[in-house]
Amino acid sequence: MRPGSASKKPGAREVRVVGLAGPSGCGKTTLAQAVAGRLDGLVFALDAYYRDQRHLTEEDIDVDIPEAIEATLAAEQLRALVAGRPVDQPVYDFATHSRTGLTRVLVPAPLVIVEGLFALYWDELRDLMDTRVFISLDHDECLRRRSARDVRDRGRTDDEVVSMYQRKVRPMYEAHVDPTRLHADIVLDGCASIDDLTRALLAILRGT
Repeated sequence: MRPGSASKKPGAREVRVVGLAGPSGCGKTTLAQAVAGRLDGLVFALDAYYRDQRHLTEEDIDVDIPEAIEATLAAEQLRALVAGRPVDQPVYDFATHSRTGLTRVLVPAPLVIVEGLFALYWDELRDLMDTRVFISLDHDECLRRRSARDVRDRGRTDDEVVSMYQRKVRPMYEAHVDPTRLHADIVLDGCASIDDLTRALLAILRGT
């Protein structure tokens, strides 16, 4: 389904799937949660599917490459939700770069928003999506927001965040994430306020 489409074809599934991709710090999670809250939706965060990296050195850990995500499991669980079945989603701890062994039960909803760096990367995920959205934001603002988040929520220092951004985050974004905007139906400006972004995405999903 393309943006603005309001009706389902006979026999089509009742779950609408939206893909939401973009650079680290652009507001994907905040926007997904805001829209899901307004439309009785579910946020399907790809961050949950990072592979366990606790056995690696800090230098070797990399969460900015597609291979770090267990895409097969993500697609399997997304297909289950679309089919109306609940799933046990993994819980990933960024402070220790590990899967905790815990799971989070996701219950099917009429709207599922798949959000993450690589939401538009794999065919097997994109093929399940009705609407694909990319948020664009310049690197300086991405770094500022990422630093604030990682220091607050992930136990990093400012120096660690800046070093990681320069060595891995930015080059891997340009290599793997930015090209996926070509798969998007709509590109949103991440400089806009979360309220404006929410209104814009709601308008797209409501067909207005």
